[in-house]
Amino acid sequence: MRKFHLLAGALVLAFALAAVGGAAARSQADTIRIGAAMTAANETPAPKGDVGAARGVFTATLTKSGTGGTLAWKLEFSNLSGNAIAAHIHVAARGVAGPVLVPLCAPCTSGVSGTATIDAAVLDAIQNDRAYVNVHTPTNPAGEIRDQVAITASVKTTLRASQERPKPKGNVARARGTFSATITRTGTTGVVVWRLAFGKLTGKAVAAHIHSGVRGKAGPVIVPLCAPCKSGARGRATVSASVLATLEAGRAYVNVHTKKNAAGEIRGQLPAVPLT
Repeated sequence: MRKFHLLAGALVLAFALAAVGGAAARSQADTIRIGAAMTAANETPAPKGDVGAARGVFTATLTKSGTGGTLAWKLEFSNLSGNAIAAHIHVAARGVAGPVLVPLCAPCTSGVSGTATIDAAVLDAIQNDRAYVNVHTPTNPAGEIRDQVAITASVKTTLRASQERPKPKGNVARARGTFSATITRTGTTGVVVWRLAFGKLTGKAVAAHIHSGVRGKAGPVIVPLCAPCKSGARGRATVSASVLATLEAGRAYVNVHTKKNAAGEIRGQLPAVPLT
């Protein structure tokens, strides 16, 4: 009997460790989206000529593999001082010029796309705000437009009274809402650009927030959205590393408050956001 209890205890511990390991693995997404919005003002050293209108957009899907990964990328640009002779991913902090680690194209045309294999050093730089993309021209061979690479993700949820805790009062069966956002992480902080729509509430929306909390549990406000709120409201919020971690773990929800239901009338859990 003693052997049986020891074996059972060992199995419980093994399953617990496996569950913890699985949760840790899920905190790192296999695929993330990255992007950069390039301007001449971001370039170092400062470019020459009439480059005020020069712009570029770099987008990519990064699929991790082992310690590195693969980029499937696209590059668009306009209003350069001349032909784009090359474009690269460099590694350096903001405002500092750094070495080329990922050649993209040479020469380049707007709309060009491709793939590239990256190693652990480039992956680490991308995830820690130390990688940038730039486009080079004959007038500015050191680079004409540039932007630091950021991790981006989109998220959406439907808000209902049935998800709210504590249970809301009144005739709320038809109350509904939708929340969508694009989250951009740069280093340890991020920006949430959001939109909120709702209808059939018991009264005016006095406030809306992003809260920390698992499904079925109430939690504290981590991102104020609007107060009061109108359906179709939009906004932008800068968020801390702790908020990003909560979003990535899938432990955040959005709700809308009314006078009748000051603790919240409709709510929607946000799915885990891939940011690392």
